[in-house]
Amino acid sequence: MSLVLIAGGGTAGHVVPALAVADVLTARGFEVVFGGTERGMESRLVPRAGYAFYSVRIRGFERRLGLTTLRTLGSLPVAALDAGRVLRRLKPCCVVGFGGYVAGPLVALGALAGVPAVAVEMDAQMGWTNRLLSRVVDKVCLSFPDPRREGGKYVFTGRPLRPSLLSVTREEGKARFALDPSRPTLLIFGGSLGARSINRAAVAAFAKTITPFQIVHVTGQRDYEEVRRALAEPGANPGYQVHAFLDDFPLALAAADAVVSRAGGSVAEILARGLPALLVPYPFAAGDHQTRNARRLVEQGAALSIADADLDPVRLAEAVQVLLDPATNERMRAAALKLARPDATDRIAEVIVELVAASGRTGAGCAGPGKPEPTTERER
Repeated sequence: MSLVLIAGGGTAGHVVPALAVADVLTARGFEVVFGGTERGMESRLVPRAGYAFYSVRIRGFERRLGLTTLRTLGSLPVAALDAGRVLRRLKPCCVVGFGGYVAGPLVALGALAGVPAVAVEMDAQMGWTNRLLSRVVDKVCLSFPDPRREGGKYVFTGRPLRPSLLSVTREEGKARFALDPSRPTLLIFGGSLGARSINRAAVAAFAKTITPFQIVHVTGQRDYEEVRRALAEPGANPGYQVHAFLDDFPLALAAADAVVSRAGGSVAEILARGLPALLVPYPFAAGDHQTRNARRLVEQGAALSIADADLDPVRLAEAVQVLLDPATNERMRAAALKLARPDATDRIAEVIVELVAASGRTGAGCAGPGKPEPTTERER
């Protein structure tokens, strides 16, 4: 069986799309394993999804010279040793990077050893790791069109999505959260780690006010208790419910009529469901890519955007009123669906399948004899 090694992680925004592609490849007869760090969300999400996980020791970079950067540079030889050990044991037919620093050594060493290699860029602005990898990989899959990167090794595929994101229905979403089907629903979230500025603005704007719309608020673990306590006080909005994290997040998107969120990887999911959005870009994202993501949607009429520093309860309430205006909502919904690439997961899988077939590295010999041993005691 041909084996594909997927590398990357850090946040759910990298891991969940990678798992979506892994599921498609598995359905097509490939064996898929993952490489990542113990600190990233991949160490929890990947084994939970049933895939083997191999760890590489590497630290993330800060974009300024300091002790953390020096420690990262010091970890690179160790990362290279770990990556080389994983590649020798697995003997993959293809290595695929989904962003995050850990993708660097695994994909680069694989590519330099002649293994077919693919980099998948999640954002409108190509990240530091993928900019380096683009020089050595065979293909780069782009989530957003980029006029500077067209043809050759660059392929505009869209951003991969979980199949469940598109298969669940609005009725199932409303039932899951016990929502009134006759009232609009606002979904508020800040990515897998939460967003404090959004959380606090939402509570100040809506927790003590009876709103004509229902609210499903996913806070992240850090701010959950703070928001829960505010909603437990007398006079709290009875149509406002809070969750720390949702394993069935596609149902929340299916139930929503509009969204307030960051502008990272979730943008593709918002577009796929045709949801008008207020995007609040994380101001410290690498290369300010979230601002670029948001700008693309605003320019096409699919979203509104407010800078993190400018977000307050009044601006938030005003923007939500615009999003839920029936005529505006319908117009923005159409614009979002026009930008969506619901078949992105299959497109990326096809790039990988075609690359492996062209290389001739197929069949049992590609993965080496027997099942490879895990690389750390934890993985045993």
